[in-house]
Amino acid sequence: MGVWGSGNFDSDTVADGLGMLTGRIVDDITAEFEDDSSLEPDEWGGEMVPAWLEILTEIAETRRVGVSFPSTTVLIDWRDRYLRVWDGYIDELEPDDDYKVERRAVLVRTFERAVAVAAERERV
Repeated sequence: MGVWGSGNFDSDTVADGLGMLTGRIVDDITAEFEDDSSLEPDEWGGEMVPAWLEILTEIAETRRVGVSFPSTTVLIDWRDRYLRVWDGYIDELEPDDDYKVERRAVLVRTFERAVAVAAERERV
């Protein structure tokens, strides 16, 4: 067992556990992309993918050892597919125009933040 400090995340055991946790989040997101219809705004994946991605991104921003995180290529694909589905379906739900604009901006920021974190991780 390797321990390199007194912090809660300063051991090989916790790094392995963090990798398992973040790996499960990546796997859950990946599973939602198996069928684009699960990404529609009123479906489980349509709601959970951005939430899971935000959680995953916040964990990855800590730069803790063991964090699993998708590549920029994967994230760009996810972003493009997710937004294509969202744009193609959202009007069927008859949302308020302000909500539609604001929600899309949040979605774009969520994916762009993740892409930026992945790019930074790939530079290191």
